[in-house]
Amino acid sequence: MANDLSFMGSYSGIDMNTVNSLIEAESGKLVKFTNKQVSLTTEKNAWKDINTRLNSLYEKLGSLEKDETFQARTVKSSDETKLGITAKANAQLGDYSVQVNRLATSSTMTSGVISSLADKTMTIKDALGLDGEFSITNQDYDLKKPEENIATIDIKPEDSLKDIVGKINEKTKASGVQAKIVDKQIILTDTKMGARTFKLNAVNPEDTIIGDLGLDINTSVDAEKPNVGLGQSSEITVDGITITSDSNTVEDAIDGVTLTLKTLSEAGKPMTVTVKEDTAKTEKAIQEVVDQYNSILAFVGEQLSVGDPSAEKNKTGALVGDSSLMRLETGLRSLMTANVNNGSTSVKNMKDVGITVDREGKATLDTKKLKEALANDPTAVKNLFFTPDKTEPGIEGEPAVKINEKNGMAQKMRSLIDSYISEKTGIITNKSNTFDKEMKDISKSITSFNERLEKKRSNYIAMFTRLDTVMMQAESQMAYLASQFNPPSSK
Repeated sequence: MANDLSFMGSYSGIDMNTVNSLIEAESGKLVKFTNKQVSLTTEKNAWKDINTRLNSLYEKLGSLEKDETFQARTVKSSDETKLGITAKANAQLGDYSVQVNRLATSSTMTSGVISSLADKTMTIKDALGLDGEFSITNQDYDLKKPEENIATIDIKPEDSLKDIVGKINEKTKASGVQAKIVDKQIILTDTKMGARTFKLNAVNPEDTIIGDLGLDINTSVDAEKPNVGLGQSSEITVDGITITSDSNTVEDAIDGVTLTLKTLSEAGKPMTVTVKEDTAKTEKAIQEVVDQYNSILAFVGEQLSVGDPSAEKNKTGALVGDSSLMRLETGLRSLMTANVNNGSTSVKNMKDVGITVDREGKATLDTKKLKEALANDPTAVKNLFFTPDKTEPGIEGEPAVKINEKNGMAQKMRSLIDSYISEKTGIITNKSNTFDKEMKDISKSITSFNERLEKKRSNYIAMFTRLDTVMMQAESQMAYLASQFNPPSSK
């Protein structure tokens, strides 16, 4: 081929520039293929962006179904340093007077100075030379499940005080008792609060290991003994009613409210707990829906825009004229302005909660009107977005049947959105698959077209090379004939 290329054009004057011009003239269709690929990619990416935006709106609409969105509470303690407070969505509203009279504590047992450590040169890491076994049980001990409620501690001569405490704590889950070291003394503490007891028993009655550790043998926590302290319950007074609890976290004193007791109240100076409705969470959730709806409508408008047809270089949207996208735009706008059959007379459309839509489809939220609607009937506002299930009696003794008519605006809009974003049957999924197939077919066509062009290029080169060969041969023959008619003169 290299020799053919160097020879081509020697006589005819037709060189590679001529061949390239011929090929370029025939490659116009390739540009159409490439432009179509770019157009399909742009359309696919536009639908991908729409899918992301619709999915976000779908999730934000879903938050309007949750009770906590409409039943949020704000809680306040007049003194957070003494009384912490949290509230559930269904907490009872009101102001409560709370006096903390007593904090809950756990039962404890202290060993005192262990004789083996009386020597000041000994540390808690030195071996004590003690040998024996003892068990720990608390008042939750159940004879039916001794393996779950009894802990046996096996002490070896090489164990230090730190090792022994570690062994006790390894069995805390079974015994319910924790151990720690303070000034070379063991302090045993019940993991639960209140006036509870726990016992230490020697596994071998003749074993002195418990006494060697400075603890009481075969005894229980008793407030009258100097080395033990019986725990106590907490006590609070709420609106004049005294309540006790085996914890400093009290959950049942005020319905839906958890009180965390930190310190005692000053005598005669109760703290105030205030539980109010928190409409900020509801407002935020609805505002996010409105904002996302506007974002989608604006983006869809850009994709459907025909631009300015009179402009010389008019720019249109990537999906101009797409009927599926036009149906989506119309459906979303319609749902934002339609009445909802939810059985409410006070809240039946978006206007009733402060949402208005202009002629371009853009929505605006009037928070003042929304607050008024929430103050009057928060359940009706919620039912505007999600209608609750209806229960109809069964036929001829059959059980009752729950029916969800899905009349709420959010329910209908989520249904519309799902028809587009469903991974299996959604319109966008089907379009994406179609785009992929078309682009794959175009890629095959481009490959085939390029192969044909290369074949034509080779044919042109061969044809023009043969032309030069023929012209060379003709020139040679003409020279021969000329030599015959005009023989060289003799001297």
